[in-house]
Amino acid sequence: MRTKEHKVGEKGSVLIAVLAIISLLAFLTTKFIDDSVKDLEYQALFKQPTDFRALAYNTLEITLAVIHEIATIDDGNIHHYEQGWQNPLQYFQIPQNNDWEIDIRIVDPTGKIPINALSDEQMSDLLEEGLGFDFSTTQELKDTWSDWIDTDESRSLNGAESEDYESLDPPYKSANRPIESLEELKLIQTWNQEFFDESGQPNDLYFRLQSMVTTLHNKPVNVNSATPIVLDYLLLNTSWDAKALFELEDKPYLTRLPDSLNSELLTTNTDTLLIQITLKRGDVPFTINALVEKNFSNNTGASNLPGKAVSEDQAIMKEGTIEEQLKLNFPFKILKLSENRAIDTNSPSIYSYSNLDIVP
Repeated sequence: MRTKEHKVGEKGSVLIAVLAIISLLAFLTTKFIDDSVKDLEYQALFKQPTDFRALAYNTLEITLAVIHEIATIDDGNIHHYEQGWQNPLQYFQIPQNNDWEIDIRIVDPTGKIPINALSDEQMSDLLEEGLGFDFSTTQELKDTWSDWIDTDESRSLNGAESEDYESLDPPYKSANRPIESLEELKLIQTWNQEFFDESGQPNDLYFRLQSMVTTLHNKPVNVNSATPIVLDYLLLNTSWDAKALFELEDKPYLTRLPDSLNSELLTTNTDTLLIQITLKRGDVPFTINALVEKNFSNNTGASNLPGKAVSEDQAIMKEGTIEEQLKLNFPFKILKLSENRAIDTNSPSIYSYSNLDIVP
């Protein structure tokens, strides 16, 4: 009896072991298939460049065309996405490509203050009124900032030039140009103490500054895109507040500022947009990011376009030579263009060309 029970026990143990092995193999097989599918999706992203890249850049062209058309209706002004350009594919009404999920995001970077374009007085006001620094610290920050971005090596009263930075470990020189990233403030004397902690990590003041300023443009702030913290600061010493300001017009955005609001840092439109086109198939996206600047003119897209006859009597179609293409006034200038990498304030300038920028 004991022998029979012993045999039954052995069979049960073997069955459990077999089931455990089968379960493990099933898990490993499923994991292998999932990883393989993701790998195939990733490989497909680069094995079929004419497919997704052409679609991505066509989508960018459609987006710019829609923005241009809608802006033309408003006398060539780009005020706010409520004008109707936030969903370009819906506006354009083209057949959708079912192979790819397409997402378009359009951001107005002029909703923040252009730190590189601030005058000495404006920088003082930002540091004192916007960030709460006392007069003495403000003077130090201003002087080290000026020495960092100016083209000479003459030290200001409270400033620092290359000879000061070359004594550090590791040594480096002052940039002698506008900053390209807020992270660059970590290298500037006094700024590195006020906006970063002892371990070099950004502190609360840095994040407040980051919410107010940008290095992506040098134009006035578009009041329609300004963040609440920026708008509150820019209206601080005026007789206006945001609520009263936006009640001036029966629209979700402003097309003009009141005469009593005299500010060099405020406007009601933008010339710069940051556009992100994302194509997704499975879990692997392909993204292009473009920083564009308005380049409207009365002749944009006008006569003598390639493919058109010079006159109605001339039946011969033009071939669209390089010389003819160069005469075109495309409504946007591509300032920065990148693929699968965001255009942010921490990366160097990237200049590239597409069929939007025609060069010899």
